[in-house]
Amino acid sequence: MDMLTTGVLCFAAGVVVGAGLLFWLLPARRQAGQLIRDRDEARQALNHYRDKVDDHFLQTADLVNDMTQAYRSVHEHLSKGAQVLCSEVGRKRAVAKSLDSAPDKENSEPMAPPLDYAPSAKGTLSEDFGLQQKPTGPFAPVDVADNPIPDTVVEPPRDYAEGDDDAADDKKPG
Repeated sequence: MDMLTTGVLCFAAGVVVGAGLLFWLLPARRQAGQLIRDRDEARQALNHYRDKVDDHFLQTADLVNDMTQAYRSVHEHLSKGAQVLCSEVGRKRAVAKSLDSAPDKENSEPMAPPLDYAPSAKGTLSEDFGLQQKPTGPFAPVDVADNPIPDTVVEPPRDYAEGDDDAADDKKPG
């Protein structure tokens, strides 16, 4: 075999092996492409859903505003009709029951913010809130006026880390 035939055979073998690898690896690329397309479709569906939700709530707000305006129009119509058609006594009763009539500022008490404590208390909580007047039992505090101080003085415990100066003087060779 000459060199040209060997080269052609190697090239053909390389093409066959390359085509086999491409065929074997191409489904993975197709699957990755399919995943990317699915992801993009899901994003588009989510954005479409968000747009629909926004539109729904904007339309709901407009409808509620329209309903409120219609309620005001009906209320004003009834009010004007009552003023025109009712007698003076009926108008006075209607004004007394109206939700729109505010109390006169001159006749009413001044408005104050609510208190966060009871008015009869000295502050938010008393110092003795929830405590007994005289605790009793073995753990009751001792009142100095009831129990006078005894004549014997109890010395505090000795600190052994510092050492005893009198004992140190006795042990010195002199």
